[in-house]
Amino acid sequence: MPEPMQDIQPVTLSSQAFLLLCRLFDGCYDELKQNESIQELIESIANILLAGVDTLEKQEQKPRSITFPLTLPQAFFLRRLIVETLAHAPEQEERTVKWLQECLAALSGEGGSHAAPIP
Repeated sequence: MPEPMQDIQPVTLSSQAFLLLCRLFDGCYDELKQNESIQELIESIANILLAGVDTLEKQEQKPRSITFPLTLPQAFFLRRLIVETLAHAPEQEERTVKWLQECLAALSGEGGSHAAPIP
């Protein structure tokens, strides 16, 4: 069932931050999917991220940023995942931390420009 339009927010990330978010989510997808209470949420996030990867792969010239739609629950879940990742992995390389912080800011609705929207 589609979410009401007011509950969907566009999120814009650099392509590198988006791909890092995809890798992070993919790394815990199987474990998260086992929790029946959030299974539908996990599947919906996976579908959006896969659509974004597909969009990036189809473009000859890779965009610097990508915009994709998330519902408030999806954005909240991804924010929690990133916060936990940052808290439990303090020795990550500086670029990785920068991209995770970019994801966190974008998912919190802070700033961001719109480019390469996902249909």
